Amino acid sequence: MSTPPAPDSREDGSAGAGRQLSIDLDELAWALTWHDDHQGSSHWLNLDTGDVVFIADPYDLGELDADPHDDERFVRIDAIDSSESFRNMEDFVDQLADRHLAQVLTRALQQRKPFRRFKDELAHHPAQRETWFAFERTALERIARRWCEGCGITPQWTTRVQSPSP
Repeated sequence: MSTPPAPDSREDGSAGAGRQLSIDLDELAWALTWHDDHQGSSHWLNLDTGDVVFIADPYDLGELDADPHDDERFVRIDAIDSSESFRNMEDFVDQLADRHLAQVLTRALQQRKPFRRFKDELAHHPAQRETWFAFERTALERIARRWCEGCGITPQWTTRVQSPSP
């Protein structure tokens, strides 16, 4: 596992914001929240291109020309701790104006499988569900930015261009 350097520091010890790199926020957020139950897959950030690379099998590198474990162009993206995702849900509940829904979601977070129960409860409240998605995206952007800065990167967020459906 790689650990990003301390924020605002460079390998030479000088302070600075670091290099600018265009990174797809959605892909980085996905990588930061991906939990592999089998511990075989991994995500990597290509420091030259800003691409987030997923490796499903550590013995099959797919189209990569080098093993990212041994290539300085790549930094491993480890998933955030589930407690950070849980804290995001708690923060969302704390800012809700609808006190009844806040109580329902608080109970969901206190039960077994809180992530699933939280999402199930929000499914009954479509408007608040959309508000949750916006809140979560903002929280994940903050986490992703902090992660990038820890790697000496000033991210410029991009969005992947999706092909139109036939």
